[in-house]
Formats: sequence, structure tokens, C-alpha cells
Amino acid sequence: MPLKDKLGGRSQADKRDERDELGFVRQPAVRWLSPGLLARTGVEVVVSATFGKFADKREIQREPQDGLDYSGTRGDLWVDYLSDTGDGWDATYTMAWLLAQESLDFDGERLPRGKLLLLGGDEVYPTAEPVVYEDRFIGPFAAALPKSDAVDKPELYAVPGNHDWYDGLASFLRVFCARDGQIGDWRTRQRRSYFALRLPHDWWILGIDIQLDTYIDDVQLDYFRAQPIKPGDKVVLLTAKPAWNKALAGLVEPASWRYLSYFEERVVRASGAHLAITMTGDLHHYARYEPRDADAPTRITAGGGGAYLSCTHTLYPELRLRSLDDDASQTVTYAREEVYPRAADSRRLSNGILRLALLNPSFAGLLGALYAVLGIAMLGALNTGAGALFDSATADGFTGFLAASTGGMTLGMVVLLFGAIFGGTDIVPGALERRTAVVRATQLARLVVTALHTAVHLTIAALVLWTGIQIAGDHPLAIWAVGLVALGAAGAALGATVFGAALLAIHKVRGDKAYANANQVFTGQSIEDYKNLVRMRFAADGSLTLYPLGVDRVGRDWDYTPDAAPAPTFAPRGAQPAAQAIDGPLTFDARGRRTY
Repeated sequence: MPLKDKLGGRSQADKRDERDELGFVRQPAVRWLSPGLLARTGVEVVVSATFGKFADKREIQREPQDGLDYSGTRGDLWVDYLSDTGDGWDATYTMAWLLAQESLDFDGERLPRGKLLLLGGDEVYPTAEPVVYEDRFIGPFAAALPKSDAVDKPELYAVPGNHDWYDGLASFLRVFCARDGQIGDWRTRQRRSYFALRLPHDWWILGIDIQLDTYIDDVQLDYFRAQPIKPGDKVVLLTAKPAWNKALAGLVEPASWRYLSYFEERVVRASGAHLAITMTGDLHHYARYEPRDADAPTRITAGGGGAYLSCTHTLYPELRLRSLDDDASQTVTYAREEVYPRAADSRRLSNGILRLALLNPSFAGLLGALYAVLGIAMLGALNTGAGALFDSATADGFTGFLAASTGGMTLGMVVLLFGAIFGGTDIVPGALERRTAVVRATQLARLVVTALHTAVHLTIAALVLWTGIQIAGDHPLAIWAVGLVALGAAGAALGATVFGAALLAIHKVRGDKAYANANQVFTGQSIEDYKNLVRMRFAADGSLTLYPLGVDRVGRDWDYTPDAAPAPTFAPRGAQPAAQAIDGPLTFDARGRRTY
């Protein structure tokens, strides 16, 4: 059965055939501004946040999780880290395919495939439903490294992110914590949503489950405190969110930072161990922060497993993090040392939001529908006048048309449009903008920008409808038909472009003061390129080296090779996806201290 090369243009029958053949259906990248997706995700966030407080599956995870001990490994132990995967086929499969290769090149050095694969959170998007896991995560990874008869299989461990929690963690536990679990040739061994891996030369990898930025439960804390971690051991800590990004000096620390800092102080450091690295995903880029003159961990965000790209040019160049241990409060200054993509590339990529109408056709369709409803309101007001519809619209030129088309329903639509734009306009006081004058200025700016944005949409809609009436002439049915069709098309094309331009303008002016806006600029594009992973070597001499690897462009052309097992089920057509060094190598000595 020949599979279609491209993801687009497949019929439902094609997809059924694909599921019969592969066991899953390849999916395009998630379009995050899709109205249906936004509504469904919003409901899931509310439900998971509400019921997660009363049905916390971490509290009932008490199955023994013994034997996660690799301390007897001889020679070097290689470990891979990937986070935020399970989005579109091209990006997800590219990263899985690279991980499945026997080795990757890092500035001329061949790095062998990891014995362990660590997944740092958000293993699937946009929801954690079983079929979504099959299509967006299990299928691509199993195709990249099919099951084989090999005895020494690589092993996989995962911590959950917020998207994994949207179904209460049910699918995550089924996929990663089942007995004798296997995803392709990767074998799963954990029995809980968190784990402690004992490595050679007194190294540990601890993966914690922070649920939805809530506290770390007592059962989980007891598990980690029961580990035989002793003074002098070295720890790499995995968490699902870069809590340090918002823990700015002079502000009330976010809950995620308080919980992470508590774990670092009361569990890791209280054992006498040295915390060398804290690593996370959640933001879909690579960023490394290093402490200045302090025995504090290197902090790395490496969320480039497949989800849409997050910007790097708005990251703070410096962070001041306060330890929240009750017994010792100190502030550590961190400097941003490296990012990927480079800030200049990130800034350039932000301009792509001007193509919003093409990138998110369903969002463009929503704006087209809003324009059409506005047209119905305006034509309804014109039709209630003393004269005929055409006469009411053309008697006094464009100004008279505006006056005659303004009725109760029209005003209601204007208020609705203004409210929707106001709610999505991220002009609010920035994290460090605490002065009253600045707060008032930003509030006023938000109102003014929203009014201007609304006015542009109304002007476009009015001009299009007025022009359509001139074209249709004194034919009521033609006026309605031409006017509404023209409005729908204008809303989808021009309206969506105006919306994207407004997002970009705010982004350019506000920069790092508008986090939500920056996220909208990049989620609206669903950029699949600029992915990353981290390969780690725990060496025989007790040292640790990290090799951050980036992928500028993911594969987009794949040949189906069903008889190639145990080779990947899909092979790149033409040039193979390439990973290259984006930082480092980063070295830590046998005591876990950063070396330069």
C-alpha cells in the first residue's frame, strides 16, 4: 500500500489505510491558534487544574521502583536528553530518527547513541488522549527505532509536563510506567511518574513530577529521600519547567520556583550531594544560564524535541535567584551564556507572523466569519431605513453609509470585537514595571492600541461592504450575496494579516516585557525547525560532558521502507537531517564542578 508522501491532501480513506498499515496516522504540526483547539485546550486546562487538586495520581503511585541502578556500568555511559516532543510528524520523527542513529557528529567527534533516553516533559501535544499518543509520539519513535532481537536494548525514562497532565496523567502512566513496556526498541522501566537513576562514579539523575506547577507530593518526597544519596554524590536534576526564568529580583517568586528551590535545598543539598545541573524543557529552544561566583547548578532549557519553536531574543541576560530554603536565604546571579537559535535568528523569525492567514487557515476563517456577521448586522441596519437597501447605503457617500449601517447589533459586534482584542493584547505592566506612572501608562496604551486595532478591522469591513454594494447595484439579493462573500474573504485574508501585524508590532515594542505576546507570535507560526537535544557522557574517570546538538532544518521528505527493519521505517529522501554543535562541550569534573 503506497503511502502518500505529504501529510496534506489525504482523505479520510487514506488515513484509515495509513492506520491499518502503520498502526498510527502521521500528523501535521499543531496549529495553536485554531479556534477549536484553543477552546478544547482551555477546557482541559481548567478541568485538569481543578480536578488535579482532588485526584492527584502521584499520591497513589507506591509501586516499588527498584533496580534503576547503572552504577556498575564499565567504561563510559552515554545518556540522551530530549524534551517537548510529540507534535508534528516531520519534527518529531526527525528527532527520533537522529536519536536512533548509531552515532552523531559533534565537531568531528562521533558520539554513540545513548544507553538511556530521558524525556523531559510534554511528550505529546496538544492533548494526552491515547490516540494522540499513538499518532504523535509512540508511532514516530517506534518507526525510528523498530523492535529488534537485540538483547542490550536502550532504555527510556520520562517526566510528565503540563500537557501530559491534561488527562490526569492516565495516558502517561499507561505509556511509560507499564510493566515490560516498550516503544519501538526503547524499553521503559519506571513504575512512577518520577525516578532516581543511580549512575557510575556517584552520579545520579533525578526526574521529578511537578504536576501543574503544584507542590511536590509527600509520597514523591519520601521516595527521593529514601534513595542512598550520600555526601559528595553529584546530581543532575530534571524538571518540567524552567521555573528560574520568572524568578526575578524584587518580585514575589512564582510557585514553580518555590517548589523547585525547596526540592533542591531540602532533598538534594540536604543529603550532602552536589547539584551540578538542573535541566528542563517546556520552552521550545535551547538556553544555558551559568551562576556567577557561586556553588550553584548550571541551568539548561532544552525543549527542542519537536514542538513549535519558542523565541530566544526576549530571554533575560541576567537572573537573580533567591534560595527559598527556610534556613538559608541567598541570592545567586546567573548569566545567560548561550541560546539556540541565536537571538538574531529568533528576532528575524518573529516576522513570520505576518503570514498568519496562510499559517493558520482556521483562525483566518474565524475572522472571516466575524467579518461576515458584522456585515449581516450592518446590512440589517441599512435595511430598516425608509428607503431601499441600495439607496440607504449610497445616498450620502461613505460617511452616510457608516451612519446608516450603525444599529444595535452593529454596536454589539463592535463591543464584542473590542473585548476580544483587548483580552488578547499583552500590554500590561512588565515584571519590573512597578511604578504607578508606568502602570497607568501601560494600561492606557493597552486601551489605545486595542481601539486602533479594532478601528482598522471595522474600517476594512466597512470599505469592503460599501464597495460590494456599489458592484452589486440596486439588487438586494446580490448585495447580500456579494457583500457577505467579500467580507468573509477580506476577514480571512486582510483581517488575519492585520491581527498578525498587531501582534508583531507589540512584540517589537515591548519585547521581554510581553511574554504572552511573544508566545503568540511564535505559536501562531508553528515553526518546526531549530530543534535540539543533549547527549551526555558519564566518563570512566568520573567526569560528565554535555554535548548540545541543534537541527537547523527538520526532514520533510521521507521514503516509506516497510521491509527495512530493524532500520527505520521511514528513510530521508535526499540529504539526511543533520545535527551540529550549538554549545559546549560542557564539562564537569569528578566532583561535579563546572570546568572551563
